[in-house]
Order: sequence, then C-alpha cells, then structure tokens
Amino acid sequence: MKCRFFLTLLAAAALPFSGAQALNWNEGLDGDLSNDGDFPTFVLLTEGSNLFEGTMGSLNGTGPLDADVWSFTIAAGYYLTGINLVAYSAPAPNIQSFMALDDVASINMFDPSQHLSNGLWTEELDGFGNTYTDLLAILDTGPEYGGDGFDGPLGPGTYTFWIQEGSDQINYTINMVVTAVPEPGSVVLVGLAGFSLLRRRRRP
Repeated sequence: MKCRFFLTLLAAAALPFSGAQALNWNEGLDGDLSNDGDFPTFVLLTEGSNLFEGTMGSLNGTGPLDADVWSFTIAAGYYLTGINLVAYSAPAPNIQSFMALDDVASINMFDPSQHLSNGLWTEELDGFGNTYTDLLAILDTGPEYGGDGFDGPLGPGTYTFWIQEGSDQINYTINMVVTAVPEPGSVVLVGLAGFSLLRRRRRP
C-alpha cells in the first residue's frame, strides 16, 4: 500500500508527457524479441507509455520454449513508474507466467539470486472487464525466488526484463511507463492538497 501510494503521487506530480502512446515493439512487425539473457533486445523507451506486443511460451507444450528478453535505459531525471500487463491471451485461465528484472544490461537465466527481482504473474481485471496487472508492484513485493529486491519506482540506469511461460503459448501486451521527476528542492502541488517534495526511494 505504501509503495502504491508513492507511485500515485509520483505519477500525479510528473511533468507533462512529451508525446502520445508509443508502440516500441511489436513482434509481428519488428521481429521476435531475444530469448537470450546474455544478449537481450535493446529498446529505447520514451517518456510516457511504451507498449510491447508479443508471444511467448510453447504451442501446446511442444517445440522449443520462447522467452522474451529486452533491455532499456532510464535517463537521469526519469523513473520507470509502471510495468503493466494490459492485454493477455492464454489457452486456460489462471496460467502463471514467470518474469524477472535485473539492473544490468543482461540477465542470468539460470540463477535467480542474481536478479534484482522476480515473480509469477497472471491476468487480473480492472473491475470493468479489462486486463490490468501491475507487474512492477509484484516485482516490488518480491523477489519470489531470490535476489536483491528494490523499493518503489526504478531510477536512472540500465535494466533487463525477462518474461517466460513454460508450457503454453501466451499473447501479451505490456506497457512500460516512464515518468519525469521534478528537480530536487522544488515544491510540487498535487491536486488541491499541495504535497511537497517527493524523494527518491532507495533499495535497502
């Protein structure tokens, strides 16, 4: 709850987005995202929403498993404030997929203790029948299988994100949200309440 409150404040206090929603990667148009943690696909994120549409897993449990792995850099003055599952198609309900995040330009796919965080996710709905799963909050609560852990939005740096489904083929759309942060020492008014400076949350 504390982290969710902070994320809400940060999003409300952010500078205006620089542009409309961007589709950064569509596997049907741009090719398959890497399935190699040592050589992830590098994607340039922009301020605001960054959409990724793809397919992962294995069709009917046969054939090679398809992981999706991509890396990105958060510039100074920005935070990654959301990793949201906004579309999801699976052959059966309540399928749990794996995800992992690390704060380097690659990710170890064999030793979860090396991750920043990791965990399992499935589809959740927003109350109006729309897919909405807060993947960043799940990672913030983790790591589920060992790792360093983190607290709050992700600050400037390079990160790698890995998603994997073991036995089924999953279609997904994930939205990574990048938010500008007010300069230190400034006072930001949020709505009518007038909240003061938001401070960076640091890893333990």
